[in-house]
Amino acid sequence: MNITRRNLMMVAAAGMAAPYVLRSAVAQDAAVKVGTVLAGTTMAAQLLPKYLGQVGIKVEVVAFTNLTQLMQAIASDNIQMGYGGINAAIAIAGRGMPISLLANACEGGWRLVGKTDIKDLAGLKGKKVAVQAGNMCHVALGWKLNELGISKDVELVFMSNNDMPTPMQQGQVDAIFGIEPYPSFTVANGWAHEIWPGYDTPVGKVNLGFVGSSTFVEKNKMLAQAVVRAHEQATAELKADKTVAIDFTAKFLNMKREIVATAMENMFFTTDVAGDFVSKVKILGDMMISAKFAQKLPDWNTFIDTSLVSRT
Repeated sequence: MNITRRNLMMVAAAGMAAPYVLRSAVAQDAAVKVGTVLAGTTMAAQLLPKYLGQVGIKVEVVAFTNLTQLMQAIASDNIQMGYGGINAAIAIAGRGMPISLLANACEGGWRLVGKTDIKDLAGLKGKKVAVQAGNMCHVALGWKLNELGISKDVELVFMSNNDMPTPMQQGQVDAIFGIEPYPSFTVANGWAHEIWPGYDTPVGKVNLGFVGSSTFVEKNKMLAQAVVRAHEQATAELKADKTVAIDFTAKFLNMKREIVATAMENMFFTTDVAGDFVSKVKILGDMMISAKFAQKLPDWNTFIDTSLVSRT
């Protein structure tokens, strides 16, 4: 099927287009690879085959160990789109790699928990805190400790989120600042209590974005828009009922459903790019430069491309 400029205009004008409109505008053999990591915040990925199948698009959901690997796979065109940490996308795009932020995906989803004798962040002085190197928790915690003037008094121990509960249980660290459901799992087992929600920084709850290869998006506008539309539909379903995310996460991680349900209360699924979303993304970039998490900012005009998000 030939993809014409007229078809492109039809889909762009449709915004929240009906499935048959998208089907008519995308090649019949269209296929796409979408990356994800297995965490509660990325559960919209598990619903993409359902919605893309309705418009005849084949999708392969590829799971990665961490979000940085996922970002690198998109930038190298091994996959075309995916769910990734906005901070990781900024860092990679700043190095000149062709990656664009297409939509919001999930806000929040983290908290700092620790030993019960630690009452607040000031109590972290002289303590060990587990955090995943380079992720949003690392950025937020670094900023907050610096604001409090105790950044040199707290030892950060780097590890993956899923590895954090055991060192907390065994007393190898005094606190963990990780992505859900691991903080909730740690609290539910009586190994820690909440010390800091982690949202009172200049970027608030900014966390996960839906990103894509800018080269792929430029060459396949209608297919990219269909995938973004499916992301919107999947996210809307999760916002209305988090049962799918809870059930999948509990089964895959072999974790009690009630613990995962508690963790989901700290995750805010959204595709909203209005309001202060863009300004907070840019503030995040400035924070990363200041903390030396990135050497150079991306070109914001090409990195932030929310033109495919439905406007209603």
